[in-house]
Amino acid sequence: MFIHRLPSFVPSIFPSLIWDKKADAKENQVYFTFDDGPSPEITNFVLEELDKFQAKATFFCIGKNMRLFPDLAQTVYLAGHSLGNHTMNHVNAWKVTHEAYLANKIACDEIFSELNISSIGFRPPYGRVNRAIMKKATDLGPIYMWTLLTGDYNSSLSHVSITTNCLKNIQAGSIIVFHDSQKAYPHLKVILPEFLAYCRDNGFQLSAL
Repeated sequence: MFIHRLPSFVPSIFPSLIWDKKADAKENQVYFTFDDGPSPEITNFVLEELDKFQAKATFFCIGKNMRLFPDLAQTVYLAGHSLGNHTMNHVNAWKVTHEAYLANKIACDEIFSELNISSIGFRPPYGRVNRAIMKKATDLGPIYMWTLLTGDYNSSLSHVSITTNCLKNIQAGSIIVFHDSQKAYPHLKVILPEFLAYCRDNGFQLSAL
């Protein structure tokens, strides 16, 4: 069974990570985030859909993709969305040394600097961290996790199961993960308009982190 919403005890184990923005609940804000881009066809689709609803979002970008598509990264930034670091090569923290992981994160930071784009913080690929990273958490900047994981990259899920299991759990302050990647696009092109319409119809304000 795919877990869209983590058990409530998980954030309490890692309190230094950002799991939601409940402090903004009085604003009725919800935060859509998109991992693994930028990717021309998919990121442009996301930007068009967000614009239809006058919504802002956050894109956690892979450095190598920013290097391949710098103009698209700039387009996202200039449209008023925020961008964050998702490592240079989508590195799994459980499969490399801490030194190698940190170097990969720093390499992505350097791409942000080259493009003169401000990074709002870091999201670890796969949501995976290790003890060494947690000890260095303050050096990595804000580390954003999530409240809801859509699973749009998972071909074993259906569009209906994603919307059914996620929409009912959206609350003010929720951080929701989508992916602007080729792998996620079959689901994303269906569910993103539905999520946007649901938030509009239920009075949620879609903001960038």
